[in-house]
Amino acid sequence: MKGPFDAGKRALESMLVICGLDGSGKSTQCALLAGRLGEAGIPAEAVWNRWEPRLSAPLIRLARRRLSASAAAVEEDYERFRDAKRRTMQSGTKRGLWQALVWSEYAWQVRRRLSGPRRRGSAVICDRYVYDTLIDVAINFSLQPAGLPALMRHPLLVLFPKPALVVFIDIDPALGAERKSDGTPAAYLADRRDYYLETARIVGAPVVDGGAPVERVFEQVWEATAPWRAARARTEAR
Repeated sequence: MKGPFDAGKRALESMLVICGLDGSGKSTQCALLAGRLGEAGIPAEAVWNRWEPRLSAPLIRLARRRLSASAAAVEEDYERFRDAKRRTMQSGTKRGLWQALVWSEYAWQVRRRLSGPRRRGSAVICDRYVYDTLIDVAINFSLQPAGLPALMRHPLLVLFPKPALVVFIDIDPALGAERKSDGTPAAYLADRRDYYLETARIVGAPVVDGGAPVERVFEQVWEATAPWRAARARTEAR
């Protein structure tokens, strides 16, 4: 496996990641963790670190219009639109080109986002990371969770640093959709839940119950960072 999924790769000690389903409270937990670390004498910054289509945005808009026209599928009809995307991604050539575009563009974004905090000597708490995007790719390619390791071997993933720690926040899809209150369908979240749990198993990451009260979720996140905090405190003391 490559990049963040390579068990033998040295981790970037200043980098932590919190990821999971939408509505699970990732952004809240990242902000709480950054604040508590600062109080403990460990400078830290929360950074939103999801792939954001930029150069690829015109291509995505064109693909969406064609999907809507050819399959009579609109994005508001999540399951129909998902199935239409899957049909367009059956070609191995399209899959290869799509991954090359996504990973190369995303790697540049990650490098840019991490540069400021690292230059300031801060730990970086990433709100989302490669794991989230990889799961989207798997679903669009009609791969089951057991197919994730194949995607984790993509050569361009070597461009992404491996975090010192990643914490997954799990939540019931219905509750996540209710919390989002932006129209995100529960079916969208339900599609992804098993993939997140399988990714956490593969990378050996702790899974936190995002359905618990915010304070209890943070207690679990804080506890998961204990070994990293001890090592980071020693580094700051030098």
